[in-house]
Amino acid sequence: MTVARHILKSLPKLPVPELWPTTFKVSKARGQLRVSVMSEDTADLAAKTMGIQSHPNRSIIEIYPGPGQLTRSMALAGAKKIVTVENGETYQKSLQLLEENSEGRIQHFPLNPYMDPFDELLDPKKNLFPGLEQQPWDKVHSDLMLVGSVPNSSLGEKVLLDLLMASVERMSIFKMGRVEMYLFCSKEAIKRLVAAPGTPTRGRTTLLAEAAAEISSVMRPGPTSFHLPYDYELVRFVPHEKPKMETSIEVLDFCLRSLFTNKSHALSKVIKLLGPGADILLGRLSFDQDVKIKHMTLDQLNEVALKFEQWPLRPTVLYDDMIMHENKRKR
Repeated sequence: MTVARHILKSLPKLPVPELWPTTFKVSKARGQLRVSVMSEDTADLAAKTMGIQSHPNRSIIEIYPGPGQLTRSMALAGAKKIVTVENGETYQKSLQLLEENSEGRIQHFPLNPYMDPFDELLDPKKNLFPGLEQQPWDKVHSDLMLVGSVPNSSLGEKVLLDLLMASVERMSIFKMGRVEMYLFCSKEAIKRLVAAPGTPTRGRTTLLAEAAAEISSVMRPGPTSFHLPYDYELVRFVPHEKPKMETSIEVLDFCLRSLFTNKSHALSKVIKLLGPGADILLGRLSFDQDVKIKHMTLDQLNEVALKFEQWPLRPTVLYDDMIMHENKRKR
């Protein structure tokens, strides 16, 4: 027998937009730009767009929620449980107030989302999500979703890339299954995520994103909906059932990092960056070796990565970053 779950009727409202600059003071320094949903209407529409009401058994981990405008809307829309992860000092009081008035529906943790807190939050001993179970990878997880507002900075891009790479490896939050993500991202970040071959913004981020997930912009509210007023869009990320890569992600990422340092040059000129003697790989490729790096498709780059992986004389240790990456994933 299905038991009807009590729906929250109200939660404290956040300050009116005119008070946000003084109530929630944030740095405008480059590299530290935190952007949060400010408009209550935008937050309500986002909750509706994410289908919160139609998934009453779905719990949410929300990273970088800011003061919690979207948190509030999702809770009122009927989310089963929301765990917020936010280390910004200026937002703590607001998030704690929401938690205290949520009848246990919202639980806040003042942790840094960049430090990959998901294993800790999903530890069965903590029992933050009673009844939540792992689900098979062939379907999108029905009871868990990741939501957030990605910082408008290089840190934000690193957080996004870490999540995409974790989805490929089925690590971190993706140990639970094929968890979809709804993330507010800057217009500039989205351009890098979906840049077509030959466009200036196409790079490593583009190819890793294409290999890892299906990406679609589902909502474009406009800058006035946010604090700070940047042009952000709500993007849906659904991890591929099978990642679009022919090698390990470490090998593909190494090739992308190496080749895209000279993305305006032909592959024949820069393939040597993969290692001494890598020119030998050119004759093993099925496409024009003089194609410029920025014009290469994911299929072509996968072919390069596969030939590199099969090359007996390739470097055995790719680079220290990959060792650090492995250690982080094992925590």
